[in-house]
Amino acid sequence: MIKSADPEVQRRRLRIQLRDFRQTRQLTQKDVAKELDWSTSKLIRIETGESSIAVSDLRALLAHYEVTDPDLVEQLVGMARTAKHQTWSSYRDVLSPALMLYLGYESSASRIRQFEPLLIPGLLQTEEYARAIIRAYSPPSRSDRDIERILQARMERQELLTRDDPPEISCLMDEAAVRRAVGKPGVMVRQLQKLKDLNAQPNISIQIVRFSAGEHPGMQGPFSILDFPDPADDDLVYLESATAQTLSGEAAAVYIEKYFQIEDLATPKARLNEVMDELIAELQRTRKLTPTADN
Repeated sequence: MIKSADPEVQRRRLRIQLRDFRQTRQLTQKDVAKELDWSTSKLIRIETGESSIAVSDLRALLAHYEVTDPDLVEQLVGMARTAKHQTWSSYRDVLSPALMLYLGYESSASRIRQFEPLLIPGLLQTEEYARAIIRAYSPPSRSDRDIERILQARMERQELLTRDDPPEISCLMDEAAVRRAVGKPGVMVRQLQKLKDLNAQPNISIQIVRFSAGEHPGMQGPFSILDFPDPADDDLVYLESATAQTLSGEAAAVYIEKYFQIEDLATPKARLNEVMDELIAELQRTRKLTPTADN
């Protein structure tokens, strides 16, 4: 039984369990849908996590799969009830369903590993850096209100860094991510300083892949790897792109191996201050900033 009560994690565990029950009985989705007088797309949406399942439908599905143990049935029913609630649903007007799903998983993870080739990861961004990035990514039609709501969601997301049981966080960034000047002149200096402050925390490790490392597997794009406290939960990989997707099993293993390859090329955690101080000095020199400039 999964320990986390997060709705998205519960939904994922439930859909995996239901898919396993079906495959154990060697039934296709089409077979099951026909027997229950459902559309095939309904069962597909349940198994992919695109929609929650009503308790009455769950009981019918379990009966069809000949799952009769009362304790197991009630456990799964409890999971279905919890899964109906979406932690980030209040932001559904400004966040995509794929991102809300990921944020639910992220808040329940015991370890988060990320690679970013172009940006400071969202968990590590200052508010002013985040606002500049959100504006740059937004279409002209997006209102200031919506931009501020997306920013609010991002800052709320960062609350997991200061909770009583924060996850272990390891971030790899290409040097391009920390060299690109974002926002007004002082914004990037303060962002780099924040990376130093975060890296000083025992549960956070930040490493940089310097340009001198040459080509590397991470040049294909950003990705995140989530580990969960319950051994029953597989590692989950999230690919952040226009067609965001989550991967598990063998597909996720490919990205975990890629992460280790990139990590071998990155500067160690202990050298982050050296790298950040070098970049801050360069920014202050080229953009004529003082260490306390507020611009």
